[in-house]
Amino acid sequence: MKSIIKSSILKKILGATFASLLLAQTPAMAIPAAFQADYTVAKGSMKLGNLHTSLKINGNRYSYHKYTKSSGLAKLLTGIKITENTDGQISGQNLRPTSYLFNQSKRSKSKIDKIQFAGNSAKGNYKGKAYSEVISGVTQDRASLELVLARDIALNKAKLSYSVVERGRKKQYNFQKLGNEKIQTPAGTFNTVKVKVQRAGGNRETTFWLAKETDYMPVKIRHREKKDIITTVIRSYRKS
Repeated sequence: MKSIIKSSILKKILGATFASLLLAQTPAMAIPAAFQADYTVAKGSMKLGNLHTSLKINGNRYSYHKYTKSSGLAKLLTGIKITENTDGQISGQNLRPTSYLFNQSKRSKSKIDKIQFAGNSAKGNYKGKAYSEVISGVTQDRASLELVLARDIALNKAKLSYSVVERGRKKQYNFQKLGNEKIQTPAGTFNTVKVKVQRAGGNRETTFWLAKETDYMPVKIRHREKKDIITTVIRSYRKS
């Protein structure tokens, strides 16, 4: 009888140990899988340019790069190029950016925002003016914000609120879920969660379609500024 009791207790201990090891080996997603994607950017029916994005992961380090280049008539009129890079560290379920660069060049003019993150401070330079902000360990830049939003949609978090440093100051981004939607794109059909940025007033509105098939990175973005509507739609996606 004692041997049966001991055997039962041993099975429970082994079972609990195995379960804990299994959980330790399958953590929740902290960051989307490495990928490359291409998008078309348009204003109404007029194509403005192309956006290329790539996410690289090396151990606990990540690099997310975005490059937009005008094309066609937009290139002739403006020649705009936009580079946006964020590099950082994966720490458990958190992403901690270490550096950020936004560079918008138009002919001979440039608009640059550079940020260095260290500890509880973010020091940057926007349009030639230095700035410094006190931050927490979960403060993001504008590019890493897309990665943490994808993570939280995958985890089905109810609250989508983030502290972000951009353009010389710290601000709060809040997102609202609008439900699920299946959409067709040149890259295929995607099952998406539709979210929008909550803003006071009605002059600007930004909506994202985040697809399960892309680890909830955007497959479509629609931005309205007054009467202008800019739409960014994915045309190719591949994990790397």
